[in-house]
Amino acid sequence: MQFGLFDIMQVLPDVPSGQAYAEHLRAVEVADQLGLDYYFVAERHYMPHYRTPTPSVWLGALAARTTRIRLGTLAYTIPLHNPARLAEEVSMLDHLSRGRMEVGVGLGHRPEELVALGIDPNRRQLLMMEGIVLMQRAWRGEPFDHPGTAYRFQGLYVDPPVQRPHPPLWYAGNDPMAAQWCANNGLSLAVGFQPADQLLGPCAVYRATLKKQQEAKPSQRLALMRHLYIAENDAAAEEEMTRDVMAAGEAFAASPRQIAQVQKTRMTRGEARQAVARLKERQVVIGGGPETCARVIAETARTLMLDVFLANPWLTSVEPERVERTIRLFATEVAPRVKEMV
Repeated sequence: MQFGLFDIMQVLPDVPSGQAYAEHLRAVEVADQLGLDYYFVAERHYMPHYRTPTPSVWLGALAARTTRIRLGTLAYTIPLHNPARLAEEVSMLDHLSRGRMEVGVGLGHRPEELVALGIDPNRRQLLMMEGIVLMQRAWRGEPFDHPGTAYRFQGLYVDPPVQRPHPPLWYAGNDPMAAQWCANNGLSLAVGFQPADQLLGPCAVYRATLKKQQEAKPSQRLALMRHLYIAENDAAAEEEMTRDVMAAGEAFAASPRQIAQVQKTRMTRGEARQAVARLKERQVVIGGGPETCARVIAETARTLMLDVFLANPWLTSVEPERVERTIRLFATEVAPRVKEMV
C-alpha cells in the first residue's frame, strides 16, 4: 500500500487566494517531510470555492519546495487544453521536480467549464482521446506532424520528460467501461466520491482486465480518494467535527456539484452530530482516532483491492493546524497500521 493526499483546493469564497496557497503549500511540505508517497491536485474553473484553475503553475511551486513526494493532477481537463502545449508543461514540470510527475487525464466532470469557453461538451471524448495520443507522441522528443481529427499540428517538437517514455498516467472516475479502458491502455485508476459497495464494479473490472494483460505496466495503480479527519481519539474527532459542521453546515464536505447550492446555515449541536454520523455512514468522510481510521481504510482497501489511499484532509472550516495534524497522524500512525492489516 501507498499513501498520499488529494487536494481539490476547496475554500470559502472570502478566503484570499494567497492565504489558501500558503496554507496548502505548507501542508504539502509537511507531507513530503513525513514520507507520504503522492500529492494530487484537481483542476477547477469558474467557481469561487476553488483555487487551482492552472494546476501546472501550482505544481511548479510545489516542485521547488519538496524533494521526494510525487506530484500530479487528478485530473487535467484535457478538452480545455491544447495537448501539444500541455505536453510541454508536463515535460517541464517533470524536469523541475526531478522526475516526480504523475499525470491525471479527464473529460471534465463539469460540462459548464467547457461551455464557458465555447467548447461543445459532446466533443469532449474525442478531444480527450486524441489529446492523450498526441501527448504521448510528443513526449518521444522527436519532431512530428499531427494530422488528426480534433487537432491538426505541424512541425512539433517537445523536449522529452525525465521519466521515459513519459510520466505515469492516471484517470479519475467510477465508470466500469472507463476502468477497463484504463487497464488496457496503461493508466492507473482513481475512484471515489461513492460508498465502497458502489465502487466494487469499476475496481473489479480494472483488476480483472489487468490480469488479462500480458504486459501490464508495473506502475499501474488502483487508488481511492476520501475525505479524512484524524484526532487523538474517536471522541475528540467526533466533538471537533461536530463543531465544524455547526459552523459550516453542509459545506463541510460538499462536492463541487453541491457546493454552489449549499446554504451556509448554522446547525444545532444535535443536528450537527447527526450530519457527522451521516457523512461517515455514507463514507463521504473517514473520521476518528488513528486506530479507527486505520481499520476503516484497511477494510476498504481489502474490499476494493487498492494499491493507494489518497486522503483529502482539507475539510471546510478546518484550520491549517488541524489539517497538518491529520497529515501527521495519517503518515506516522495510520499508514503503518494499514500496511500491517492489509
